[in-house]
Amino acid sequence: MITTMRTIVLGLSLVALAAPSLQAAPSAQARDDASQQQRCRDMVGKETGEGEGRGHAGHFQAQRFSDCMMGVER
Repeated sequence: MITTMRTIVLGLSLVALAAPSLQAAPSAQARDDASQQQRCRDMVGKETGEGEGRGHAGHFQAQRFSDCMMGVER
C-alpha cells in the first residue's frame, strides 16, 4: 500500500514538473512560424483572384506558399 502511494505521488510529481516545459515550447515555435509565414508571403507575393476559375493562378500560388512553409525549394 505504501509503495503504491509512493509510486502515484512520484508519477504526479513528474507530470507537475514536466507541464511548464511543455507549455513554454509552442510560443517559440509560434514565433518562428509567424516569421516563416511572412517570409513566404513576401516571396510568393499578393494573392491573385481566380476570376472565372480559369488559369489556376491562385492554385499555383497556394502551392508555392505551401512548399515554402514546408521548406521545399523549387
